[in-house]
Amino acid sequence: MANRKRPYQYIVRLSEPETWLLYDKVSQAGSSQQEYIRRCILGAQVINTDGLKQLLPELKRIGNNLNQIARSCNQGKQAAAEEVAAIRIEVCEICALLKQQLADILR
Repeated sequence: MANRKRPYQYIVRLSEPETWLLYDKVSQAGSSQQEYIRRCILGAQVINTDGLKQLLPELKRIGNNLNQIARSCNQGKQAAAEEVAAIRIEVCEICALLKQQLADILR
């Protein structure tokens, strides 16, 4: 136990409503109970970033499309206007989702 970064353990007794409130807050935060309590103690803002996980596949798909367009342009081919327009729409959708996530976080 001497090699552990956090060797101290505390037991806290809660009433049933307090327990459910803790469970709700931990699930909203999207982290473990330990991490949630640690952040509360340290005064850090607890933010749920679960919605951002949905954006990663979209961003990867857009990156792949951009790479294909860049490869075509480097080979002397012109990028199709439809491809560029589709990527522009996807980027606008991603921006809208990011703005929504930011608005949710700041509430």
